[in-house]
Amino acid sequence: MPMTIRVHNRQRTVAIHTAVVKRQVRRIMAYLGCSERELSVVFGSDRLLQELNRTYRHQDRTTNVLAFPQHPTYEGEPVTTILGDVVVSLPTAAREACALQQSLEERVVYLLLHGMLHLLGYDHERSAAQRRQMEALERQVLAHLHEA
Repeated sequence: MPMTIRVHNRQRTVAIHTAVVKRQVRRIMAYLGCSERELSVVFGSDRLLQELNRTYRHQDRTTNVLAFPQHPTYEGEPVTTILGDVVVSLPTAAREACALQQSLEERVVYLLLHGMLHLLGYDHERSAAQRRQMEALERQVLAHLHEA
C-alpha cells in the first residue's frame, strides 16, 4: 500500500499551503521508514485543541499539536497500516511561527514531525533521556528536509 496523507482543515481563520506541507510530510514519512503507512492530519482551532486536550489528556488548555496513535484495540487484531492522527492548532502555530520568525508551513511541518514521532512511540514527557533522543531525531529529520 502506498503512503497516504489525508489533510482535513477544520478551521477557517488561518490560511495554509497544504501542498507544501504534504510534500514535506511525505519526505518525513519516507525518512522515518513509514512509506507504507497512512497518516491523518487535522488542522484545527485553538478551541478544538483545548477540547481534545481536556478530553484525552485532562489538561484544560489549548496546545499546538496532539497525536493520536492507531493501535490494535484488542489482542490478535491485525496491525493496521494507519499510523494515526496528528491535530495541529493553526492559530497557535501561526503565533509560534511569528515569534520564531518562520513561515507558517515551516512551523506546521515541525509540529507534524513532532506529532509523528509521538505516533511512533517517542515520548519527551517520560524522561530526560527520551526527550534528548526525540529532540536529536527531530534535528536529524529537519536537517534532512533542508538538504534538498
